[in-house]
Amino acid sequence: MDVKVSRIAAYLAVILTVLIIVAIPFYLKKNKESVTYSKALMGTVVQITLMEGDKGSFDTAAKAAFDEIKRLEEVFSSYKPDSDVSRINRNAGSLVEVSPELITVLKAALQAAELSDGAFDPTVGILGKVWGYSGEKGHVPSKKELAPYLLLVDYREIAVDGASSKAGLKKKGMALNLGGVAKGYIVKRAVEVLKKNGVERGLIHAGGDIVVFQKNEKMPFTIGIQHPREKRLLGEALVYNGAIATSGDYERFFEKDGKRYHHILDPKIGFPAMRSRSATVIAGDATIADALSTAVFVMGSETGMALIERLPDVEGVIVDSEGKVYKSSGFKGKIFN
Repeated sequence: MDVKVSRIAAYLAVILTVLIIVAIPFYLKKNKESVTYSKALMGTVVQITLMEGDKGSFDTAAKAAFDEIKRLEEVFSSYKPDSDVSRINRNAGSLVEVSPELITVLKAALQAAELSDGAFDPTVGILGKVWGYSGEKGHVPSKKELAPYLLLVDYREIAVDGASSKAGLKKKGMALNLGGVAKGYIVKRAVEVLKKNGVERGLIHAGGDIVVFQKNEKMPFTIGIQHPREKRLLGEALVYNGAIATSGDYERFFEKDGKRYHHILDPKIGFPAMRSRSATVIAGDATIADALSTAVFVMGSETGMALIERLPDVEGVIVDSEGKVYKSSGFKGKIFN
């Protein structure tokens, strides 16, 4: 059988006075409006665009933000053997001492899991090993092959003890993966570093996550939302301060026997979630936006949009499995035909 492995890096365009295409690889670019710095971190190209504030400190601010991202990546990455996440996975069945940042993100992950009735589940990482996402791709497991691993997917088996700064998995064999929530938190922390270093307006783009900030809400950032099937924008969202995160089936996938298998798994069945093509969430908090974009993608247009509508300070756009577009009642921006 022919296996076609494809990876399309999702891009979001950010427009202020000029359009910044965020996938362009460069370290430093200057124009009249902004200074943009780029660095490879978290398995993607992280771009920091600084627009207003103490311009003499921009270089220092960007370096400090990148340093913070790198530091936190060492905490959350399941690919780094000394990270808190890796230590939790190696010691599944008991608690281990972890950093305060890990405790914070675990609590946010559990909140998203509860809100979505398990559509977002940070213990789904064990299924990635069956699908080969940690190594070779192209393997489609049978339901029988997945069955024993599904017994190890349950966010309610995560233990968090904030008082002792310990956390762990209650069952041996379980595996934690915070890739669907930690990136938002990391970018959020990097924004805090930029502000402390005199930056008053800017944005950070990391893969499918963008955080924008400004001291005074003078004008919104216009964030382009990628079309999940065509090389064009689906629409534009207006964001003054906050985060926008997109999850889609076009980011990482392979095709086998004419069927697309992407990397966002439905925790309840162990197979790729099939109710959506993409889900974009806009929220005041980047950690929540990151987790909810995954949750809503898995839930689909009906239950996913219902979740968005009942949460304060959260808006979204969902493209369902047939390509129909849904937007929340408070969404600010426009959807193209």
